[in-house]
Amino acid sequence: MSLEHDHMDNDHEVKVMKSMRQAIKDEFPELAIYPIHDKPVGPHPLPMFEVDLFTPAQFGAFIPWLAINHGPLSILIHPNTGKSRLDHTQNAIWIGNTLDLKLDTFDKEEEMDEVAQRLEDVLRKNTS
Repeated sequence: MSLEHDHMDNDHEVKVMKSMRQAIKDEFPELAIYPIHDKPVGPHPLPMFEVDLFTPAQFGAFIPWLAINHGPLSILIHPNTGKSRLDHTQNAIWIGNTLDLKLDTFDKEEEMDEVAQRLEDVLRKNTS
């Protein structure tokens, strides 16, 4: 899950993101909370940070809390199935404003997955 702010262009917005990250750490210390990326990364068009949830109980407690407390942040909630394009699009949920993701990022990832699969197939045939 990523938390992004749609106007990360001044000190106020940076403070909002930092204070949300700290509030999450205080309220949900059992979650994996990653550092803030101060520049766009991957498909995310804006600075963001990630939070990983591990159990249905964590999801059930954290998501309603986010829905109430997200403030001006846009929040992308998605699974990590290994199918990144689907995870970030069809299988995703947004809280707050929906942002346009840089989906071309996935084209490169999918191409690399295909190359890796072909190499595995070649290696498997050569060792049989």
